[in-house]
Amino acid sequence: MMAEDPQQSGRFVTPANVLTFSRLIFLPIVLFGISRGYPWITVAAMFAAWITDLLDGRIARLMKQGGTPFGKSLDSTVDFALIYCLFIGYYAARQLHSWQFAFLYLAMLTILTLQMTLGATGHEGETATTRLGKPTGAMQYAYLLFLAVLQVPAVRANSIVQTVDQVYFVIMAALIVLNSIECVLTIGRLTRAPAEPEPTAPM
Repeated sequence: MMAEDPQQSGRFVTPANVLTFSRLIFLPIVLFGISRGYPWITVAAMFAAWITDLLDGRIARLMKQGGTPFGKSLDSTVDFALIYCLFIGYYAARQLHSWQFAFLYLAMLTILTLQMTLGATGHEGETATTRLGKPTGAMQYAYLLFLAVLQVPAVRANSIVQTVDQVYFVIMAALIVLNSIECVLTIGRLTRAPAEPEPTAPM
């Protein structure tokens, strides 16, 4: 019997992947801060999650473990769960208007539909990405941090901060719409069945 390669057996449990997964530990802490009205708990946990997002890719590249399909899939899945669970939490806590949540929910639905379409059309293992996906996702992540800071009453009462909030969301909503259109076009391309060749008559 050949001995199992330790590098192969432990390829999923890497420092970068553990750091990525740790963001899910901060998720209930942020939700607790949102629901109970503890802004500093929310801000601290969100900042910690953001730091792990900055570090996991750098650590993977430093240790020459970057670019693996599992690592990419884990990172995108954790980010998806974190971002949209927190937006739902903010909406449930009445920190978001219904029209704002509608745009955010549109982003979630189109990305999820694209990912399911990839699996249904034989592209398992691929991550749902678009040209506007990264900037749109980055703006949503940054907006979560902004919402955390807005929980502080003194910050929320500032008229300049309120204006920044409105302008930022309008720009983010425009990106969400454009990215959703790109997702729909990609879904249409993936589901468009190629023309089958006509059967030739037997000789």
